[in-house]
Amino acid sequence: MKNTARLILILILALTVYPGTSPAAEVAGVTFDDSMRVGDITATLSGTGVRTKTFLKVKVYAAGLYMEHPSADPSVIMGSDQARAMVMTFLYKKVEGEKLQESWRDGFEAGTLQASPDLKKRMKQFESLFTEPAMKGDTYIFAYEPGKGTTVILQGDVKATIPGPDFASSLMGIWFGENPGDGGLKNLKKSILKGM
Repeated sequence: MKNTARLILILILALTVYPGTSPAAEVAGVTFDDSMRVGDITATLSGTGVRTKTFLKVKVYAAGLYMEHPSADPSVIMGSDQARAMVMTFLYKKVEGEKLQESWRDGFEAGTLQASPDLKKRMKQFESLFTEPAMKGDTYIFAYEPGKGTTVILQGDVKATIPGPDFASSLMGIWFGENPGDGGLKNLKKSILKGM
């Protein structure tokens, strides 16, 4: 009887620390799990960082990059057709929807210099999803699943799935491209890649 009770206790403890359920990193007070599901695929936390407005020294959001096959090579992060996701939790008190749309638009323009008309249409679709302000504590997830597309989840609400590996590449290019827009994004890129 004692052996049975001991075995049950061991099983309970084993289930409690099962990989994927425990936090792997804390950045600016935001906890990122060690892995997440992207469709049927497990993606691993590969790096974290904080997006700042450089000239104001204001923390805008904490970000975590998840990849099926982690890499510190920006060209792999952007271009490989593997499951990956960017998770953003806002730290600033409020970012207006118009400002979010403007930031996405600027990011796409800086990172994707020769976008096809079809890709531009999907970028516009993505930008149009950000009508509401992002409040402190809000979490946005952009999860790319090969063969399906990039699912946009704002505060737990699935807004759209935008097809195409080219769109997923352009979205990741906002953070990991050669021209990530401004100093705050460049610093975010460095800190995420440093964590990989």
